Amino acid sequence: MLYKKIEKNFNHKEVEKKIYHDWYQKDLFKPDPLSKKEKISIMMPPPNVTGTLHIGHALNMTVQDIMVRYWRMNNKDVLWQPGTDHAGIATQKIVESNLKKKNINKNKLGKSKFLQEVWDWKENSGRQIINQIKRLGASPDWSRERFTLDEDMSNAVRHVFIDLFNKGLIYKDKRLINWDINLQTAVSDLEVEQIEKKGEFVYLKYYNESKSEYIEVATTRPETLFGDQCLSVNPKDRRYANLIGSKVYIPLTNILIPIIADKYVDMKKGSGVLKITPAHDFNDYKIGVKNNLVMKVIFDKFGKFNKNVPYNYQGKDRLKARFEIIEELKEKGFIKKIKKINHTIPIGDRSGTIIEPYLTDQWFLNVKSIATEVVKKVKNGETKFFPSSWTKTFFTWMNEIEPWCISRQIWWGHKIPVWYGPDKKIIVAKNEEEANDKALKIYKKKVNLIEETDVLDTWFSSALWPMSTLGWPNEENIYYKKYFPTNLLVTGFDIIFFWVARMMMQSTIYTNKLPFKEIYIHALVRDKDGQKMSKSKGNVIDPIKIIDIYGADPLRFSLSYMAAQGR
Repeated sequence: MLYKKIEKNFNHKEVEKKIYHDWYQKDLFKPDPLSKKEKISIMMPPPNVTGTLHIGHALNMTVQDIMVRYWRMNNKDVLWQPGTDHAGIATQKIVESNLKKKNINKNKLGKSKFLQEVWDWKENSGRQIINQIKRLGASPDWSRERFTLDEDMSNAVRHVFIDLFNKGLIYKDKRLINWDINLQTAVSDLEVEQIEKKGEFVYLKYYNESKSEYIEVATTRPETLFGDQCLSVNPKDRRYANLIGSKVYIPLTNILIPIIADKYVDMKKGSGVLKITPAHDFNDYKIGVKNNLVMKVIFDKFGKFNKNVPYNYQGKDRLKARFEIIEELKEKGFIKKIKKINHTIPIGDRSGTIIEPYLTDQWFLNVKSIATEVVKKVKNGETKFFPSSWTKTFFTWMNEIEPWCISRQIWWGHKIPVWYGPDKKIIVAKNEEEANDKALKIYKKKVNLIEETDVLDTWFSSALWPMSTLGWPNEENIYYKKYFPTNLLVTGFDIIFFWVARMMMQSTIYTNKLPFKEIYIHALVRDKDGQKMSKSKGNVIDPIKIIDIYGADPLRFSLSYMAAQGR
C-alpha cells in the first residue's frame, strides 16, 4: 500500500487554493435549473464595492456557506446567488478622497471623467472582494455573479421607477430630509449615527406683546430661533393654559409668533415649552404640518445663514455663528440661564459631520399601504424570522413607516429616468429618445428637455435584488421561475428595516409574494469596546490577514462557534 507523505509544515494557503480551484473547475457550486430535485435558493447580501471585506462579512458568508453545503449534501438543487452593490454615497466618497490626495477636484475633473474613475475603482475593489469571499471558502455560483449597476439590473430599476410613478406611488415633494452638508446630498437614516456629546441647554426669554413678561424656552440650538413659527405647550400643562393663543416676540427680532397647544410637548423636559422651527427639526416639522405653519428656511445647503435672518448673520456658518448669537442674546438680556448637558446629535457616518434637517425637493416613494400588506403576510406565516423576537421589532418599524426619500444628489448610481419640459413638466421615460417622443406629443413641437441630475438611493436597486438577479422583470426566465421566491436570507439585524423590509415591499408589489420564506438574523462582530465594526470608524479586522496566519477553516469555525443567537 502506498502512503502519501505528510509534510511537516502544513501550508494551508497552498492546500486551500488547490481545493477551491478543484471545486470551481468541477462546477460543484452550480445549480441545475432543469433538475427535478427540490430547489433551495439563497441570496448573498451584496457587499459594497468600497474596498475590502471585514470580519462581519466573514461571519455572514460563513453562516450562508454552512447552510448551502448542508443542503447540497442532502441532495437539493441549490442556488447561492452572489454579487456586489455599487454603494452610491460610500463609493463616491472614497474615490473623491483618493482624488483629493492627488490634488484633483471632482468638479474640475468633470462628471464623465469622475465616473470613469469610480468604475476603475469598482473593478479593482470588486475583484478584491470576490477574491476575499473565495479565500473564505464560500461556494456561491460565480457564473451568475451580479452587480447592481449591470445593464439588466438597471433595466429592472428603470422599469420599477416608471411603473411606481405611473401608479402614483413615486412623486416629487418638498419635505424635510437628512442633509449631509459635507457630501451635499440627502442621506438615509441608516447613514446617520446618534452620538452623545456635551452640549448646552440655553434658556431663552420670549417676551409678550407688551414686553412686560416673558416665557422661558430651553433649546440646544439657539441659532435656529430666526426660523421659529410658534411656541408650543402641552394642553394639560396648567402653567401655560392662560397663554395659549397669545403672542410673543422672537428674541433679537420684532417678529411676533403665537403660542399653541400640542400634546407632543413633554411637560417635564426643559421649561415645558418648545420653540417650533418646522423647517429645521423633524419633530417640529410634524407639528408644523399639523398646524399649517410656514416652513421658513434660514440655512442654505452649505449650512450657512440665508437672507431670512438679520443682515449681520447672513452668509455665516450656523455652528460658528451660534456663539455670536449667544453673546448677543446675553448682551440684550434674552438669556435666563445656560445649563451644561449631555445630548445626542446626528452625525453622518460617511462624512463625520453634523447632519442638518433640510427642507428640499426630493423624490419619494409612498410605502405605507405596501408595508401594511407585508405585515399581513408575515403575520400569516409566509416569512418567519429567526430569532422570532425580531418579528416584533419588524412590525414596529413597518407600522411607523414614513415616505421613503429615494433621491440622492450625487453622480454615482442609477440615473432617475426623468426629464423636465420648458414649463417644468415631469416626463418619465426609459431613455432620452422616448422622453423626446413623449414631449413632442405634449408640446406639439420639438422642445429642449432637461435631464434629472439626481440618482436613486442605493437601497432602491438593492430592494430588487432577489428578483432582478434572477432575470426579473422577465418572468419567463428559467432561473426566476424556479428559484423565486428564495428559501432563506441570512443577514445582520442592523439592516432589517433598510434592506430586508424594502425587498419584502418591492416583491409584494410585483409578485404578491414575499421574497424569502425564512430570515436568519445573526449576531454582529463587534470590537473590544462593543462598537459595531465599520470602515469609517477604522475598527475593522481584515479576515484575509487571519486566514493568512491560521487558515480559512479555523476562522470559519471560530466565527460559527461564537455566533450564538442573541449575542
